[in-house]
Amino acid sequence: MAWNHDDVAPNRSRDELLGDVVRRGERIRRRRRVFAGLGGGAAVVLMVAGIATVSGLGGEPTTQLAAGGRATTTVAPVTGGTLFAVDQPTTSVEVTPPTSRVPVATTVPEEPVTTLAPAPTVPETIVPGPKEPRCGPAVMQATITMAPTFVAGQPVTGQAVLRNTSGAPCYYYSYTATQEINDSLGNPVVPGSALIADAFEDTPFAPGQTLTQPVQWSQSAAGSYVARVSWSFDGPKVEAAAAFTVA
Repeated sequence: MAWNHDDVAPNRSRDELLGDVVRRGERIRRRRRVFAGLGGGAAVVLMVAGIATVSGLGGEPTTQLAAGGRATTTVAPVTGGTLFAVDQPTTSVEVTPPTSRVPVATTVPEEPVTTLAPAPTVPETIVPGPKEPRCGPAVMQATITMAPTFVAGQPVTGQAVLRNTSGAPCYYYSYTATQEINDSLGNPVVPGSALIADAFEDTPFAPGQTLTQPVQWSQSAAGSYVARVSWSFDGPKVEAAAAFTVA
């Protein structure tokens, strides 16, 4: 922007000229701020740093205004009037184009699916039940063979027999054989004895097969007595009894 000599009165004082320069500088700064707001660039602020020399009309000395920031404004006197030339600084704004980032698809590998083999089938173990029929009173019979009378002081003897009276075998795991002698009131006169036989598995007892056990009493006294024997298998007992007297 330039001023001609008509803009400045030829007979103005130095203070008036300085005030005029300051006012024109303010207008220039306002215009630059407007320019910065419209153009999107950085605002240029012109600041007067100092005055070197202010001279009158027609002289050689010059007045230089140091612009704060990026530019320098020079005021030069002109012969025949006062002409000021103000160099407006050029403002350049660098615009950096935005960086476009293209999304990149990421493929996540699928984890392999592990298929478990079915567990082997364990064959069911079937435990067979006990064989039938079981040995007992339904298929067996017990008897005692002995004299009906004994002399006092003599030993009492006899024999007990167990027999499978059915036409088929019966089965047992174990059995217990017992015997005792009781007086006429039912009190035992001989301590009971027992025989235990364990087979630990199903054992057949064939048709007609027998088991025997002796009946003995070494010290006899006069009176009436009963000898009793029994075999106990997996169920009820198979029993036999025989009465005798001692005289």
